Amino acid sequence: MTKIYEKFPEITEVKAKVLSKKFVNNNTYLILDKTIFMPKNDTLIDEPGHIGGCKLLSVEKKKDNIIHLVEGRENRTNLLLSLDKDIRFHNLYYATSFSLFKIFYNSYYRADRISFKLYEDYGEIKITRPSRDFDPRLIEELVNYAIDKGLSLNLDKGIVELKSIGKTINNLISFDNTYKIKSFEIIECLVEENNTLISFKAGK
Repeated sequence: MTKIYEKFPEITEVKAKVLSKKFVNNNTYLILDKTIFMPKNDTLIDEPGHIGGCKLLSVEKKKDNIIHLVEGRENRTNLLLSLDKDIRFHNLYYATSFSLFKIFYNSYYRADRISFKLYEDYGEIKITRPSRDFDPRLIEELVNYAIDKGLSLNLDKGIVELKSIGKTINNLISFDNTYKIKSFEIIECLVEENNTLISFKAGK
C-alpha cells in the first residue's frame, strides 16, 4: 500500500483500487492500493473524509496495512478518496511548526521530553525539564527566520530533517518546505513545576 500522506500530504483527493473488503453489519472494511488518510492519532485534529462518496468512519494501521471503515456496503473496485482540505492544511501548519520548534530547541537546549497537542485554534507544546536558560522568543525567531528563507524539509521514515541544522522524529505529516507554514507565533508560555507549556499559532 502506498501511503501518499507520508511524501505528499497536500494531496487531498485521489483514485484508489480496492485490494480487499469485508462487510460488517451495514459497513465495509477496505484495504486499498493507496491512501491519503492517516491512521487515527491523539495529536492532530481528525480529518473528515469520504471513499466513493461513503462517509469514512475510521482509519487504523494494522501491520503494514491501513484499514478503512466506511459507512454502507461498498462493492466497487475503483473509488475516489477525498478529505477535508482545510483541516489537512491546519494539521500540516502545526505539525511542521512543531518539527521546526524541536529541531531548533535541540540545537540550543536540553529537555527530558517534548510533546505536542493540536487544538481547534492553537497548538500546545509541553517541555518536561527544559534547560534553565530556555528562551522561547529565540526559538520563535529562528522558526520565523526559517519560514522567511523557504528552506527545504525532508521527511523520510518518520524523521524530518532541516539540512545542515538538525533532524527530529515526526510520525505525523510535514510540509516539504518551511515557507508553507506561513507564520509562527508563541502566544503564551507557562511554567508549571517541571513542565513548560507553550501555546502557539501557525499557518494563515
